[in-house]
Amino acid sequence: GKHIDETELNGLIDFVNHRYDCADFRMIVLIKTFLSYKNLLSKETIERISEAILNFKYWMDEPGLDGMCFWSENHQILFHTCEYLAGNIFSNHIFLNDGNLGSIKKEKAKTKIHRWLDYKLKYGFIEWHSNTYYEEDIAPLVMLVDFSDDDLMIEKSKMVLDLLFLDMAMHSYKGYFVATSGRCYEMQKKDIYAHDTSDLMAYAFGIQKKDYDYKRLSTLFILNKNYQVPEVIKKIAKDQSTVIIKDSMGLNLSEIDQEIKNNDIDDKGMLLWQMEAFTNKESIEMTMEIFNAWHLKENNFLKDLNAVNIKPLRKLRLLPLVVKILNPATQGVAIERANTYTYKTKDFMLSTAQGYHPKKFGDQQHIWQATLSSGITIFSTHPGSPMFDDAARNFSPSYFVGNGINPYAIQDENKLFIMYDLSPRKGYLERHRQKFVHFYIPFERFDEVLKMDKKLYLKSMDSYVAIFTSSAYEVKDQEEIIIQGTYSQFVLVLGSKKKHQSFKKFIEELEQSKVVFKKNHILYQDQHTYELKMKKPLKKDNMKIDINYDRFDTPYVKGIRKPESIQIAFDGLSLSHDYKVLKREVKS
Repeated sequence: GKHIDETELNGLIDFVNHRYDCADFRMIVLIKTFLSYKNLLSKETIERISEAILNFKYWMDEPGLDGMCFWSENHQILFHTCEYLAGNIFSNHIFLNDGNLGSIKKEKAKTKIHRWLDYKLKYGFIEWHSNTYYEEDIAPLVMLVDFSDDDLMIEKSKMVLDLLFLDMAMHSYKGYFVATSGRCYEMQKKDIYAHDTSDLMAYAFGIQKKDYDYKRLSTLFILNKNYQVPEVIKKIAKDQSTVIIKDSMGLNLSEIDQEIKNNDIDDKGMLLWQMEAFTNKESIEMTMEIFNAWHLKENNFLKDLNAVNIKPLRKLRLLPLVVKILNPATQGVAIERANTYTYKTKDFMLSTAQGYHPKKFGDQQHIWQATLSSGITIFSTHPGSPMFDDAARNFSPSYFVGNGINPYAIQDENKLFIMYDLSPRKGYLERHRQKFVHFYIPFERFDEVLKMDKKLYLKSMDSYVAIFTSSAYEVKDQEEIIIQGTYSQFVLVLGSKKKHQSFKKFIEELEQSKVVFKKNHILYQDQHTYELKMKKPLKKDNMKIDINYDRFDTPYVKGIRKPESIQIAFDGLSLSHDYKVLKREVKS
């Protein structure tokens, strides 16, 4: 056949050989190219890819310097899949970095892949609803479906893929993945068209027609041969009825010892590191065990752990006490259990991580977002500052990414109650703490805006927004409002022409409501009475609202935490997972 232009492919090989961060993203593409398109490559390029595969560093316990992040949820499955498939391709070859045969590397990776898959089926995704990192999960999983020779691994991979696409389908708004998220960046928060999952959703659900970017990892899904998104999930993605989606994913650090009884660094250790829980009191001892066992003091991301790598502290088990005393801001990097609530209508979608660790340090967690039918998004943060200056770690938390200090946010249908308390004690490595919070509101994109002293009304097409603030706000750069002070409280209400007939009537109705803000206290009355106090349950008409959700509580699927089986059903179609016998059944 005709040979392809290999310039960019050679660039990928160079990147992998330098072991730069995200080299695993490139390696999975090289392996796909080698397995599927070898006949289109020159002999020289085939040799270069082979050498890159045989020389690569596939895990932290291998020798050699690198600039790679291995441990996050998406990176772990990428590295393990690369090692598994590389070992399968070159089963009788010696891999030069660690001196092992390919067959040995394959078996090593196989164990880790099964563990990763089992935990996703059991607990859901640590990087919940991530419109960045789901792309990095899906790419290796479709590679396993296409190229693994382990039938059980293939079946589990299909099930986890189902869960990823189900998550995107249930939280799809006009074809875009706009939910609260465990990890989300500024561009994706402000622009729904910039999501890394856009190609995946367009191809899977066919809602948004677009030209695909074949340089993205999403291409591995588009080109895969053996996994098809079940029809019931496609139907769910296209459902435009008003729905409430409640789910629960991940674990709190306080649950880890109960759930994972061993102290195996490959098991409990790597689950903690998937959560990016390095310097929390529940994880610091395990972190330092891994740090020393795998000689990680030169790693760009982890090198500062040397500061607490003191043998007497480790031996006397004083590291958790050190964490308690120092109160490092890096504790907020940990991604813990999220109970998420999403209210979706034709005219807007509102999504919140209910009561997510308020008054604690944050990082990339995206606590809440409102998305309007025009594509406008609104969200709030307490601007943070990165704890480190180097290029590997200087991007979060920041002005629009994550939070310096997490808010207490609770949603009920179209209403959201938010309070910030910026008074917790200062932490080690924490930069200057800002004493204000802000809302991203791109004013110039709205059709109508009514600004009042402590109220703001906004209209975009048939979507309406009301924001009540506990103190006067200032507008900055026509894209945000800033509210000064250590303590602040807010009520956000979304409406629509369908529900309120007109923007004028929406305002009139909201002006009849009663709002009382006090320090760490909100009282709001419309046709219902709501009361929220810091870290206390939201009361609606004096009834406490439980925010500790099952794994799934939706119109399409129900399931307890750690489900043994689930049944997804909608519009006469269904998909069932039985996790005890590992059986997946699609019915159409």
